[in-house]
Amino acid sequence: MKRSLALLVAALLLAACAAEPEQPAADGYAIYYAAVLGADAGGDAIRSDTLVVPGGAEQDTAALAETLVRALLREPDDAALRSPFPGGTSLQKLSVARGRALVDLSPQYERLSGIDLSIADACLTLTLTQIDGIYAVRITVDGRELPYRETQLLTAADALLSSGEDVTRPINVSLYFLDAETGTLRAQAQTLALYEGQTRVSAVFDALRRGPAGDEALRVLLGDGAALASSHIENGVCYVELSGVGEENRALTLDALRLSLLSLDGVDEVRLRIDGEPAEPPQN
Repeated sequence: MKRSLALLVAALLLAACAAEPEQPAADGYAIYYAAVLGADAGGDAIRSDTLVVPGGAEQDTAALAETLVRALLREPDDAALRSPFPGGTSLQKLSVARGRALVDLSPQYERLSGIDLSIADACLTLTLTQIDGIYAVRITVDGRELPYRETQLLTAADALLSSGEDVTRPINVSLYFLDAETGTLRAQAQTLALYEGQTRVSAVFDALRRGPAGDEALRVLLGDGAALASSHIENGVCYVELSGVGEENRALTLDALRLSLLSLDGVDEVRLRIDGEPAEPPQN
């Protein structure tokens, strides 16, 4: 059944950290939501919930698609999930032709950009392409395509492609930076795009180098010369080899890296080395 295949593709693509729900009833459909930041640190940014639509398989394709989109526009009952759309977003029009669903949304959708747009596009696409007869989704705003979205016709296989780069999945993390007002470390929840060939450890390291988002009190600790030489995760232990870490604020820098890596799903311990020598930060 095509709907089952679409769900399998989505599961592989998103590597969902949450346990799959029990086999849904014949009229059960997966609604893909954004995960609430901090609710599952280190987990994936998209998760599904099941909506039962009585007689859904017998409904007109466009009518069923509209039912699923309207469910996605509402906030879910699960507090760990949220609708990926800006408040006030509404469905203007939905039609299906030649296997393609055209979804026209209100102007609020235009507020989205970057990874937030990728997540919203993916939630819509994965939700709709599970329906027999829908193979691709085109999303417009007041009848207009978003010019900064390079891929206008979305499928389940490329729902998470962003800006032409191979994004395999977004992940939620807690990144630790220096609070300039208190002189201590403070966490900031962020959603990171994990690209093809990039590990979760390298994504966290790069994000710590880029710095905090929208908080002027937070400061970057990793210097420009710091580099990630190698890393791997084995049996819950994250092994990291660093180079170029300066002496200034070294203890805080290493502690910030360790705490950030501990926010990754499946990481229970972090062991750091600098230029081949053990370099353990303070244990909190």
